[in-house]
Amino acid sequence: MEKSVADQPGITIQHVKSGNFTDEQIDQFDAFAINWNGQEAIHLTFGRTSIEVKNSKFVPTEHGTERESGDVEIFRLDVGAVCMPIETAKELAETLNRMILQSEARRAANEQ
Repeated sequence: MEKSVADQPGITIQHVKSGNFTDEQIDQFDAFAINWNGQEAIHLTFGRTSIEVKNSKFVPTEHGTERESGDVEIFRLDVGAVCMPIETAKELAETLNRMILQSEARRAANEQ
């Protein structure tokens, strides 16, 4: 009987978060191909649209006081950026494509 890869002994490596580790929701990114330390690399900046509420207005009414929306500012909040060698970017692209296909397959299975 053949042993599967899962039956083989392996090495466990702890994942330790750096002091500036970021866990954020994003809905936008910018990507650039750059030369970094003499090697071709990909630089990704991740962000999301956000709103800053500047103030609120309290106005008198016949029933007392009501609060109205005041001034707001809509802006792009950049939450993090990474730079990686081209080979790592290729592996990331392949992994993302595989994960997207898995997600779409789960969605299709639930729709039937």
